[in-house]
Parts: sequence; C-alpha cells; structure tokens
Amino acid sequence: MKTIAVANQKGGVGKSTTSASLAAELALRGYETLLIDCDPQANVTTHFLSPDMVGVSIAEVLIESDVGEKLPLEAAVVTTAVDHLDIVPSKLRFARFEKEPAIAINRLRAKLQTLSGVYDFVVIDTPPTLGQILTAPLLAATHMLVPVAASPLARDGLDDLMSTFGEVQSTNPELRLLGLVCTLFDARTGVSAAAYNQLKERFDAKVFETIIHRNVKLEESPAFHQPVQLYAPNSRGASLYSELAEEVLQRLEMRSAKSPLKLAEGSNA
Repeated sequence: MKTIAVANQKGGVGKSTTSASLAAELALRGYETLLIDCDPQANVTTHFLSPDMVGVSIAEVLIESDVGEKLPLEAAVVTTAVDHLDIVPSKLRFARFEKEPAIAINRLRAKLQTLSGVYDFVVIDTPPTLGQILTAPLLAATHMLVPVAASPLARDGLDDLMSTFGEVQSTNPELRLLGLVCTLFDARTGVSAAAYNQLKERFDAKVFETIIHRNVKLEESPAFHQPVQLYAPNSRGASLYSELAEEVLQRLEMRSAKSPLKLAEGSNA
C-alpha cells in the first residue's frame, strides 16, 4: 500500500484539488484507493460529500472523546460515487488534534496498518500549517507530494516544509519525496513561467513534468461535490490530472492501470 501525503504549509496552492483529483484518477484506473481528509477546513471532503453526509470523521478516529474513546478508522470510511474510491471525511473539530498529547502523532500510522491489505493507495490531504496535525500524516506516509502554485510567493515556506520532512524521515525512514507539482499555472503571464523555472532550477528532476493550469472546471467541481473526472471528464483539468497520475505511477514503478478497462472508461489519457 502506497500512502501519499499531499502537503504544503502555504494555503491556496491547489492542495485539496490535487488530493481529490489524484485519488479519483487512481481509482478510475482500477486501484483501490482511500482518500483521507486531515484538514479541519474539510475542502477535500467537499469534493465528494455534502455537509449532511458527514457523520463520523477523522476527528472521531484520532481525537479521544470525553470518555477516552477513539473510533476505528473503518468507522469513518464513506463510499464515494467514484468506483474503487472511499473517503474518510474531516470536520472543523479536527483542529483540536493539535492539543492532543504528543504521542497522538502515531495514531494515524497505527490505524492505517490495519488497512494495508484493503487498499492499493491512500492519499492524505493535509492542512496548510506545520505542527503535529501535519506530522501525523507524514509519519503515516510512504511518500510526500508537494503542490506549488506558479506565483512569486509560492516558494515561501518550502524550506520549513522540507525541514519538517527531514525531521519526520528520521523517524519514518520509509518516507520519500515523490515530487513537486506546479499548480495554478497561467500561461498568459510571464510570472507563472518564471515561478516554474525557479522551481525547476531548485528541485530539478523532483518537479513533475505535468503542469496544472488554471481551469474553471477544477474550480467549479467542489460546489457540485464531484471530482473533476465526474463533473467535467473531457475538461483540460481532468486531462492534466490524468497526466499527473501517469507520472506518479511511473515514479512508483507501477502499471498505468490496475484494470485497463477502467482506464479506458474513466480517464482522459
């Protein structure tokens, strides 16, 4: 089971969109996939569920109740409209995780181990912050993927993120940097091109060749509680995330699709 934490302490970089779209694309390729929303803002949850559909969440799984109880991860799993894709939703209460004892950072890793024979992939959306609410997903992950917006200030905080990555890696030696993906690219401006070039200069081959351009369908789809692959399967946004998924699978030395039939039916590749 490959566990990918999608992380960037800077907000507004397309992190939740990347988490939702990558998870949906992997599922459409036939891979059993679990998407976990570890952000109290619950943006990735919105891509799949309306608020009235959220009952048990990651908060009830990782935060002790007033009587000292925590629910199993399976209790929070919800089936989505995408075949092979389940989600563990989040809610604002999960912000209290920062006040849990330091030992709590190991809870997600322990709970995921019980699902290692169920899913091929786990994709974890993380909050735009540092602290144990980010450390816990990184401790549970085998890989970290970093979305970076194509803007002049997008690289702010990357040093701190990479420092946290290094610290967690000393405890979780399985953790690897899967790569950085440039998002919110606007071909009409020279600023986006300059930001992408600076990212390539610094991280070289770790930067994915796929560039996620600004796309109205990517922005609209959460309002309809659908990933872009369902909301607008023929859109440029869906096509770009199909390309990113292909690169991810190549880097992980996995097949383009677990089921070729699902790939033909569900993606723009």
